[in-house]
Amino acid sequence: MATELLLNKRLSRRTLNSLGRHAITTVDQVVEAYPERLLKLNGVGMTVLRDIERTLFPGQQFQPHSGRYKTWSEEGSSHSLRDQGHSDK
Repeated sequence: MATELLLNKRLSRRTLNSLGRHAITTVDQVVEAYPERLLKLNGVGMTVLRDIERTLFPGQQFQPHSGRYKTWSEEGSSHSLRDQGHSDK
């Protein structure tokens, strides 16, 4: 029963709202959905995921596949979108 604890007051309001929109209200539900299913939910991105990790999975951090997420880099006066970890040279 301890793992069925409600998430109230454990996570930020933003995270609780994002999870609540999808009827996720217990620790068990978050653990079952972590991380891939959570990231597929509307309103759950890396910020919400990191809040969940800090609270429920201390010391763990999901690392997305290389190239799956993009980062903006500045080159001269323009910005380009490129894969993380890849050089343009």
